[in-house]
Amino acid sequence: MTAPVSGHPTAFVGTADGRWAFASVTTYLGEDETDGLGAVDVLRLGGAAPRLVRTVHLPGSLGGAYGMALTHNGQLLLVAGYQTGTAVLSVRALEDGGHAPVLGVLTDAGAGQFQVAVSGDDQYAFVTDETTGGLSVFDLTAALQHGFSAAGVAVGIVPLAPGAVGVAMSPGGQQLYVTTYGATVGPDGRLWVIDTARAENGAGRAAVLAHAAAGCSPVRVAISPDGSTAWVTAQQSNALLAFSTAELLRDPSRALLAVVPVGSEPAGLLLADDGRVALVANSNRGLVQGTGSDAPQTVSVIDTDAALAHRPALIGAVPAGLFPRDLTFDPATGDVLLANFNSGTVEEFRVPGPSGP
Repeated sequence: MTAPVSGHPTAFVGTADGRWAFASVTTYLGEDETDGLGAVDVLRLGGAAPRLVRTVHLPGSLGGAYGMALTHNGQLLLVAGYQTGTAVLSVRALEDGGHAPVLGVLTDAGAGQFQVAVSGDDQYAFVTDETTGGLSVFDLTAALQHGFSAAGVAVGIVPLAPGAVGVAMSPGGQQLYVTTYGATVGPDGRLWVIDTARAENGAGRAAVLAHAAAGCSPVRVAISPDGSTAWVTAQQSNALLAFSTAELLRDPSRALLAVVPVGSEPAGLLLADDGRVALVANSNRGLVQGTGSDAPQTVSVIDTDAALAHRPALIGAVPAGLFPRDLTFDPATGDVLLANFNSGTVEEFRVPGPSGP
């Protein structure tokens, strides 16, 4: 089930009741991908296909709309704006069309905000800074209580390396995992492990527990439900990588568990079926610039147990639109929500398994 949206979507997330979904969309003003206007499209779920109801424009200073996260209580939507900060919106206002859904913008010295994670208690927001190469930490509770420009809202930045994009939290919330692809396309991509409590306390680089080589241009990371494995899409390696989270802390050089070839330039990543299936969005994004392959754009379906046992693990592929980007779940149905960036569409489909979708 596919539906058009108002611009180029990066992320697509659904509310817990299964009635609504939000897509982060960017309308570009020129050829430069950093020169754009961001918005949140509000879509109604539950019919034959998602249905666009309204578009909420973000402050023009944000320069686009990219990664998103809902707070665990379902009340707030955070949208990374790339240029200057991360917008915080009221979910209720998005749903009912109320005035002023944008509550404020989280800003600090970080630039290139791309993906967002929220602490389990919804107090802190963590945003990757692609341009400046760090992880920005914000006290969301303080922003809501005292104002977004109040002292203490911007807790600090954990400096990492250029190209910080992917972020995921461990199941218990004790660690954050961040991917950096490096200053240039090449083999200097890394996976970082960050102590969440130290980051929340403004410890800066002292919050870094470990880091390991992670192929060429790692861009997304997902953690298995039991917390034992970190999965990473390495875009220029055309591969899905698996790392032992325990070995990342003990001996990062021994942490790599598996390398699974997938499609061209994988980006989005989602673990399904209690971690037994990994879904990988093969963006083939270079095709638009004339540097990609003629391979179809798909979502690869990976048997994670087979991958970790070094057996053939690719068990299927789901057709996708142009430049499939981020994936997540419809919390009510368990179906997959996918944003097709260059097609200007979002779609919903059943979780594929060994017997097919």
